[in-house]
Amino acid sequence: MRSDHPWKTKTTKVVYENPWMRIREDTVLTPTGSDGIYGVMETNDSVMIAAVNDQNKIYLIRTYSYPAQSWNWEIPGGGGNKEHGLRAAKRELEEETGITAKTWQKLGYTRVCNGLMTERMTTYLASGITFEGEKETADEQIDEGKFFSTKEIDTMISQGDINDSQSITAIYLATRWLTQEE
Repeated sequence: MRSDHPWKTKTTKVVYENPWMRIREDTVLTPTGSDGIYGVMETNDSVMIAAVNDQNKIYLIRTYSYPAQSWNWEIPGGGGNKEHGLRAAKRELEEETGITAKTWQKLGYTRVCNGLMTERMTTYLASGITFEGEKETADEQIDEGKFFSTKEIDTMISQGDINDSQSITAIYLATRWLTQEE
């Protein structure tokens, strides 16, 4: 594996910032030796949680995506707020669904949008679940939540009802883990 850095950053400046993200513009020397500009979005790392019941069905939430202006099914999750991953996962799952879990398994650590963002995502599997937590009423619009079989989820992905790449990644990791356990 190469350890050198083919891109050289000449200057960097922040062009936009809010509490959730910072966008910077770097002037760079590309790997081919030409000058260029590279935009980078810096965000906190995130977590996604595949909560499974005793039948190995996965809990999905139906949310409204403001950027996409559409309703979609997805895995519960969100920003880590600079917390330890497992602590963030427990908080996000309870806030979005009211679910608490006895057992947690880290399934993977992936990049969210490799060519644009610094964000990394950790996926967890939560089992031994109950709906005894406190669901938070937040700014995000969560319409409903329910359990789906992996077969139903495959159909939903094929039909575009699940189109969030972070959810699809988490579903893949969860399905892979669940099939190894059978």
